[in-house]
Amino acid sequence: MAAPRDGCSNTIFNYLCVQILKSSTMKTFLKYIISTALLAMLFVPTTVDAQRMPKKHKNAPDYTIVIVTNPLVENFDASEYPHLRFYYTPEEMPHFLDVLHQVRPIPPKEGMYGMVIDKAGTIAYTRAFSDAISRNQDNRDETNFHMLNVAAPKGRGDSRKLEDFLKDYVIRAKAAKKDNKKSYTPGQVPSYRGWDKGQIEGLELPDFDLVAQDGTETTIKEVLGGNPGYIVFTQISEDGKTVSPLLWHIEHILYNYFPPRR
Repeated sequence: MAAPRDGCSNTIFNYLCVQILKSSTMKTFLKYIISTALLAMLFVPTTVDAQRMPKKHKNAPDYTIVIVTNPLVENFDASEYPHLRFYYTPEEMPHFLDVLHQVRPIPPKEGMYGMVIDKAGTIAYTRAFSDAISRNQDNRDETNFHMLNVAAPKGRGDSRKLEDFLKDYVIRAKAAKKDNKKSYTPGQVPSYRGWDKGQIEGLELPDFDLVAQDGTETTIKEVLGGNPGYIVFTQISEDGKTVSPLLWHIEHILYNYFPPRR
């Protein structure tokens, strides 16, 4: 007579019951894994996008002052650079900039001239930048942070990189070391040691006239308003179409880590 199978007492039947339970548990587990994976797929892109949202560099000033060393170009579209404020030199170049240009091109050919000013108006950092820094105008320029890593010229005291100067004198508003031996008198060419080499670090930036993009007359002192700042000198063609690629570089390296791809 066959052995009874009540309660899965039969060995074979009991084995089958266990396998059925395992199979059911495995299906439930697989469903859980699949559901979790689908949820992750929904949330991960959002998280990645949030991390890749355009953002201002931690040591960038609220905006960069751009001084165009040629008369106002009304056709120039400044809206492409929302974090850059454009000012132009008058028809007659301010004397200080004129004599400085004779010993230190501002800007250099195919480049730009940068200057960090502390809260008291003292020049803390100067450096010429080549347009080649932003030759790609894409993610290669965007992630290299070339301009921020460029150091001050050797032999001029503090030769740290630009980012360090921005952090100390713009973000933290520290006072730069003023050189009392360096001075400028309006209408006169400075004669202090090092002027002929364009060494103006430690000099208080003289005031000079400017014209805003909207045609309003102002001065560099009014533009700074007693605050530290980052100033770059450049030129723009008369039709407003030819500009230094470093304008793109500054807008995206300092203020927009992830610009739209071109």
